[in-house]
Amino acid sequence: MHFTREINRLMFGILALLGLVAAAAAYWAVVGPDTILQRQDNPRLVQAEAEIKRGEIVDRTGTPLVTSIENEDGSITRRYLHPEFASTLGYASLRYGVNGAEAAFNSILRGDTVSVDLLTQITEELLHKARVGSDVRVTFEQRIQQAAVENMSRQTGAIVVLDVPTGQVLAMASLPTYDPNTLDENWEALTQAEGNPFFNRALQGTYQPGLALQTPLLAAALLANHPLTTPINDATQPVQLGEVSIDCVKTPPTDTLTLEQAYIYGCPYPFAQMISEVGIQTVQSAFNTFAFERPPTLTGYVTTPVEQQPMQSARFLFGTDNFTENALGQGNITVSPIEMAVIAAAILNDGNAPIPHSLLQVREPNTTIWVNQEGVNGSVPMLTADSARQMQAIMEAAVTDGAAQQAAQDGLTIGGHVAIAYVGDTTQSWFIGFVSVGSRQGAAIAVVLEDTNNVDLAAKIGGYVLATAQTYLNTVTPQPTSAS
Repeated sequence: MHFTREINRLMFGILALLGLVAAAAAYWAVVGPDTILQRQDNPRLVQAEAEIKRGEIVDRTGTPLVTSIENEDGSITRRYLHPEFASTLGYASLRYGVNGAEAAFNSILRGDTVSVDLLTQITEELLHKARVGSDVRVTFEQRIQQAAVENMSRQTGAIVVLDVPTGQVLAMASLPTYDPNTLDENWEALTQAEGNPFFNRALQGTYQPGLALQTPLLAAALLANHPLTTPINDATQPVQLGEVSIDCVKTPPTDTLTLEQAYIYGCPYPFAQMISEVGIQTVQSAFNTFAFERPPTLTGYVTTPVEQQPMQSARFLFGTDNFTENALGQGNITVSPIEMAVIAAAILNDGNAPIPHSLLQVREPNTTIWVNQEGVNGSVPMLTADSARQMQAIMEAAVTDGAAQQAAQDGLTIGGHVAIAYVGDTTQSWFIGFVSVGSRQGAAIAVVLEDTNNVDLAAKIGGYVLATAQTYLNTVTPQPTSAS
């Protein structure tokens, strides 16, 4: 009897253990795989990620910018071929993730969007084949990008160049920058480096515009039918805004100026007078059309979240005591370089602001066919065609005879505007402008230089980069075979 009882206990114990094994097997078969796959410390996940052969990134002409090299152990090394693209293309690191274009097009580059049939998928899983991503053709052009970075030299700041009328980003640079090929080794030093090289000033920068806001203010004058050619006496006198005294960017040949001439030479007094004459509502209405409260971005790129941005003009400017200070760019309004480039593009595009984008085509693995990704790219109306054309002529005069003369290039139709913004004890220099290669066609640019009042340098950089863009736009070669 005692022996039988012990046998029964043993049998029940074995059955219980078998039940636990069965339950565990069921768990790992049904629920467990998802749990394991979601764990960041799963070595198989890390190994699988290391073996993904990310697709190449090429510029609009097909010049390789980023490629993946397979190592002897099966791992993949991401190789960046042009240092001038570092701030734009970003990086892809197993340890530190993805940034820039690598982040914007991550799902494409790592192969998440590649469609395969069931049989191929099963075969690849059984053979443990590494995933291969699709190649990406971006809108950037290597020569324009190189010109932007080389001319910025050791300056801190940003440049954005847009194609008009498409809104394709031809170049985008933020300085200082870094070498993504040595990112893992230098990460700690880079995170503490002066100038924050990981901060994309072209997209994330929220800069004081200063008299760069004379451009939308001139639009406000046109909207209100305010006279642009009425002489104003003592027009070169400075304007006191708080503790800051703002003078003309370039001294005009006379103290009597029209509003148009005040824009050409960057003089603030006639604009302060115009603001008081046309009234808050008119200026507010004009500023609203430039959508300062909804700054443009590039899809997928890291930008400053809206909730972290300072209160912008359309929500804050109207009815405030410091209205003149805000309208002259020394208040609470801040702008990004890409935002100012869009404004310049709208002026060249007869008042229609193109929506910036940077993805042209995608090519899946094992094919030579590039598939168009642009779709229908809209625009946002900012000005009437007549107002935009008047502003084109005035900006061209600023380059021919005014404060933006350093942007001039022989034989080219370049319009522009320079400005200084005061930020605490430092200054920033702006140049926004365009080069025309035909009716509503060309390139628009915004340049901002930190910690300097050298607007001549900003204009010179802008003019040279626009000349490089014009050379490209006049010699565009047919795109490779594509399917839509």
